[in-house]
Amino acid sequence: MSLKLKPVVTFDNLRRRVERLFTSPKRRAHTSAQLRLELQDNVSVPKKRIRTRREIAVFINSISDTLKFGDVYLFGGVLRDLALAGRSGFNSDIDLVVDGDWESCENLLLSLNSYKNKFGGYRLEVNGWPIDIWRAENTWAITEGLVNYENIASLTKTTVLNWDAILMNWRTHEFICQKNYLKDLKERAMDIVLEANPNPLGMAVRVFRHLCAKDAKSITPAVAEYLANCTLTYSLPTIKNSEFLSYGNSLIEPTIYKLFEKLKHYEHLDIHTRFRTASENLRKQGASLTFQQLELELI
Repeated sequence: MSLKLKPVVTFDNLRRRVERLFTSPKRRAHTSAQLRLELQDNVSVPKKRIRTRREIAVFINSISDTLKFGDVYLFGGVLRDLALAGRSGFNSDIDLVVDGDWESCENLLLSLNSYKNKFGGYRLEVNGWPIDIWRAENTWAITEGLVNYENIASLTKTTVLNWDAILMNWRTHEFICQKNYLKDLKERAMDIVLEANPNPLGMAVRVFRHLCAKDAKSITPAVAEYLANCTLTYSLPTIKNSEFLSYGNSLIEPTIYKLFEKLKHYEHLDIHTRFRTASENLRKQGASLTFQQLELELI
């Protein structure tokens, strides 16, 4: 991943990035993979088409206007990517949660031919962009009883990683997250919030990719233990196959996988010593770690 990271330093910066995402078009070429090489005179090459996100803003506004009470929130990945890398860093799904009049929202979604996803929310595409919409109280960790729902802020306890634990009220543009959210992003410090996840293999892949892409400069002992346990559950071929199916490329380095695999060999030592010992062991075997900036630190 060659994307240049430029973490925001204030919530005003992040708010402006959100506004730019939904008001400025992104150019993308759409061409036919079946186009013949022998073009006839009456066949023209497809023109570049502007793929705009303004329609998404119109769609979210329509949901917000439909609610008799409550609000719509952007959640997780879209805010994380914008906060880390800006508009150029986002090209993924958009997650929305509704805290309030779910019945009116659901009626609107059904009228738009959206369909239920496997975790009880709804999915549809707006101008080619996948959008998942959930009732806040029905998100996976809450329905599984792992987190008690008290208010919308409870959702910040349901994400696996601290970088995903953020919401933005679509109407007021208010952000909901922990006090140290921007500090963690600026320092690129990664921590585990809730290890349980409905897609554990996919989450393991994502955390490994963050390390190999050098998105993370430091991780907590909880992340190290999590990845070490993942190596017990998933082989490297399983991890890399899942990565390729999800992302279309492979960033996860075998050496990094082996590093966390070796952590399980020294469980009688404290985590910092285990990490240092495993790193030294790999270097003695001739392996090189391309993420030498990585440091374990307590958060």
